[in-house]
Amino acid sequence: MSVDALVAATPVTRDRYVDALRVLALAGVIMGHYLMAVVTWAPGQAVGFTNILAVEPWTRWLTLALQVMPLFFVVGGFSHAVAWRSTARRHGGYADFAAARVGRLIRPALVYVAVWMVVGLIAGAVWPDQGGAILQILGQLLWFIGIYLIAAACAPMLLRAHERWGWRVLAALVVAAALVDVLRLTETVDAVKWLNFAFVWLAIHQLGFFYADGVHERVGPRRLGLAMLALGAGAVAVLTTVGPYGISMVSYDGEELSNLAPPTVVLLAFGVAQAGVALLVRQWATRRLQRPRNWKVVVVAGSMAMTAFLWHFTALVAVNGLWWWLGPDSSPAGGSAAWWWSKVYLLVPYFVLIAVLVATFRRFERFPSLPTVGPGPWRTAGAAVGVACGIVGMIGFAAVGFRGIAEFYTVTVVGVSLSSVTSCVLVVASAVLTSVAVRPMSVQRASVAS
Repeated sequence: MSVDALVAATPVTRDRYVDALRVLALAGVIMGHYLMAVVTWAPGQAVGFTNILAVEPWTRWLTLALQVMPLFFVVGGFSHAVAWRSTARRHGGYADFAAARVGRLIRPALVYVAVWMVVGLIAGAVWPDQGGAILQILGQLLWFIGIYLIAAACAPMLLRAHERWGWRVLAALVVAAALVDVLRLTETVDAVKWLNFAFVWLAIHQLGFFYADGVHERVGPRRLGLAMLALGAGAVAVLTTVGPYGISMVSYDGEELSNLAPPTVVLLAFGVAQAGVALLVRQWATRRLQRPRNWKVVVVAGSMAMTAFLWHFTALVAVNGLWWWLGPDSSPAGGSAAWWWSKVYLLVPYFVLIAVLVATFRRFERFPSLPTVGPGPWRTAGAAVGVACGIVGMIGFAAVGFRGIAEFYTVTVVGVSLSSVTSCVLVVASAVLTSVAVRPMSVQRASVAS
């Protein structure tokens, strides 16, 4: 179906604003990574990598505008609520839901992983010293898919809890996140801090359930938006002024306490404020999205957003590599006027490279509709194991990247040693298990018989 046909066929009931927010969030990530990356080199010195947040303290305030991942999780909560309720109406089960959610994330990610596993093997042999750091960086963006899979995996259970207990579930997640921070800051149990990858992001994800229930319509989007903005921004101001937290919503080398890795209650409060801002502009944006031209932009961008997200790190590495190869003998100092100007004129090749990569790989983002097979204990168990494999595999890639593939270079994540090979096996297992879980029984019996 053509883009114009898709635009014309959009149901009146579709929340176009949610689609626009999803695109906006991923676009914000792509631009944020570009603006933050600092690559340094000089004659006789190795190429170095750092973050502008570590070089120029004032830029940490910019993360209040550039950190848009909480918005994506709020939208994810809405989408998962709609998807699970639709699955239930079709008499589907957890396997149906998980296969659809995992497929849309894992399918394009598997292509990215496959390409960089091959490139990593070659680069690791040809350029073992400098190549390792770059290959490790290229896996970092996959942390998002791993954490988002946690939200997707828990969505049906948390939605049931939300439908039964409402705001109490959100309150419990907020209290759990705060308790983890207390234990972390008092150094009572330091390892417990990793639990906030679940508690904080799931709390932000839970906000999307309220949106799916139409709470904003009953209360009034402006009234609710102002209340959320005041509550979230006020909490951020208090926690970063009186408390021990920093203002940056993105991690950087040398920070004493990260708000992102693992997340803290500051990021949770920031997510509430950001959702409030989104509600404040909802009516204005929704009116403009009724125009076919504006909606067409969202439809086109949405059809390739995940591909652009996956491959923008590749474009970022490539454009900086070309600058190092063809540019000056020494890089301008991060944060200098020359460095900021470089961000302006390198933006064009950066976008061109993203466009080329999207044109090449966007076909893998198309996910076919799956038949509904219904609930079943074995299907549920298989899908749950598959999702768990995807979570661990993606987090493994975020830690180790594609470094030292032949040497089985490992990184310990929460006491578990993971390599790129192990992570790859887990991600493939995720795709296979969730796919098998929704295969019709007749097809499974035929496979066994043959």
